[in-house]
Amino acid sequence: MRRPVAALYSLAVMSLLAALSPLPVAAQPSPGKVPVSQGPVKRINPYFSTQATLYSDNSVLERAEINGPPKPPYGYHIRAITPLPAPTPAAGVNTLPNVPAFQWVFGCSAVSGSMIAGYYDRTGYPNIYTGPTGGGVIPLMEDEAWGTWNDKTGDSYPNNPLIASHMGLDGRASPGSIDDYWISYLSGRRDPYISGRWTQHEWGDAVGDYMKTSQSAFNNVDGSTSFYYINAATPLTCADMEGYDQARLDGTYGRKLFYEARGYAVTDCYTQMTDNVHAGGFSFAQFKAEIDAGRPVLLNLEGHSIVGVGYTDSNTVYLHDTWDNDDHTMTWGGSYSGMALWGVSIVNLASAPSAPNLSVSPNAYNFGSRKLNTNTTQTFTVANTGTAPLTVGQLSLSGAADFKMTTDNCSKKTLSPSASCTATVSFTPTLEGQQSATLTIPSEDPDSPATVSLTGVGTNLLPDLYGAWSKVSKTQKRGNYSVSGTLTTINGGSATAVNVTVNVYLSTDTTSTSHDTLIGTYKFAGITAGASKATLIRYSTGTTDPGSLYLKAVIDPANSVAESEESNNSAFGTIP
Repeated sequence: MRRPVAALYSLAVMSLLAALSPLPVAAQPSPGKVPVSQGPVKRINPYFSTQATLYSDNSVLERAEINGPPKPPYGYHIRAITPLPAPTPAAGVNTLPNVPAFQWVFGCSAVSGSMIAGYYDRTGYPNIYTGPTGGGVIPLMEDEAWGTWNDKTGDSYPNNPLIASHMGLDGRASPGSIDDYWISYLSGRRDPYISGRWTQHEWGDAVGDYMKTSQSAFNNVDGSTSFYYINAATPLTCADMEGYDQARLDGTYGRKLFYEARGYAVTDCYTQMTDNVHAGGFSFAQFKAEIDAGRPVLLNLEGHSIVGVGYTDSNTVYLHDTWDNDDHTMTWGGSYSGMALWGVSIVNLASAPSAPNLSVSPNAYNFGSRKLNTNTTQTFTVANTGTAPLTVGQLSLSGAADFKMTTDNCSKKTLSPSASCTATVSFTPTLEGQQSATLTIPSEDPDSPATVSLTGVGTNLLPDLYGAWSKVSKTQKRGNYSVSGTLTTINGGSATAVNVTVNVYLSTDTTSTSHDTLIGTYKFAGITAGASKATLIRYSTGTTDPGSLYLKAVIDPANSVAESEESNNSAFGTIP
């Protein structure tokens, strides 16, 4: 049986040789693996192209360039959202709920690689993301504080420092991935740092840098990443990539470099076409085994990279697709948004040393402006995101006396991995002005203690009530007069006024006297700061012409509402 297979393989190589053009030898690959010739670029669809290279040992590598779009392709905008089911091994169901679902920025492959890296950050590998957001733990979706940015064409994208660094993001004071490499989606122009002749940033914290995503120096247009595969069922290991001298160009190898730069060891590292492309390729059973081992899988489609996060035994894959923050599904070996499953990118980490890791959320808090002698509370969650039990020491609060710890469920507690506890701090300002304090949380975390910065402002917040008349007029009908006008009661202060009473009089002058005639009393349950209430007033004066009189409003006549200004509670409207 072996001879016919070998003969067929030789025939395939000879056919490829006929199609390939000579290729100059570049760097120094392993002996016996010198590139001989290269085939034409095959554009499978607008987001996926391949190119074969023949080597001197008759092996052939396939370079796949994936530049999945920032939004679903036309006709595939509606994709069913399928929430992850609870893991039920007996029913053939398993899912990984802690995999972030990030949206497209910089390139779908970098986003997918970062979702997997973010999962590891949340499950025992705390040095993956070390920024200030979330207490140093990557969130499950983009944090609001990261905001968005627009490129030169006006296209808007979310910021995400784990995917691509950016000046100003997470406190970064120097250029990052976006600044150095990005022009616009599918731009093939030289990267800004090259055309601008400045030194590119040092890599360290962004997955997309190591994957060479969007970098013209590695022949990737903006939004694209390159992966190398053996066009057969055989996996291409990262060690093999070094032998072919393609490691420096490959996105999978770049993921390996990122983890190593963060201080972690990589075990399995390879690309492989799936069994729907080549019989014997990466299978659904292998996919399930990865999920069962607690490892999300980067799936490459013909034009897009996604992340498999779970399965059911009906050949269903649960996934994050980079286009939203939701969960979706596809059938193994099928297509998603019109793009067929093509291959996998596997990069697995060695087991992390067992160690506790404390995170606190929020890791800083501003109580804002608060009225004197009013109480406001904030609860802080202390969590063990490490892989070993964490003993928390005695929590303490230092600084302004107006901050007090009201509940402490954490001191002297031992938290198992993934467990958490809470502590509550109150702010009751007794003096006007800025105040601050620090919550200190000691623990067995090597970076102990954790500190939380607390700030607040004491303000003498009071309402300020006054009125204004408009549309004041009189009418005469059959010898009888009536007067009307609109009274607007305004709260120009900084706090809500409650139980507001307004008396309206007919007055002979613009002073308050006992001769004023009360014509109505109006009450409001509350007027918030900056708000107003309009009231239409109508009153008949009989045969008396009111033209020499005034409409007078007295707001809060009993002075039952404490105000910042008590001298402006009367308003007069001249009757024409």
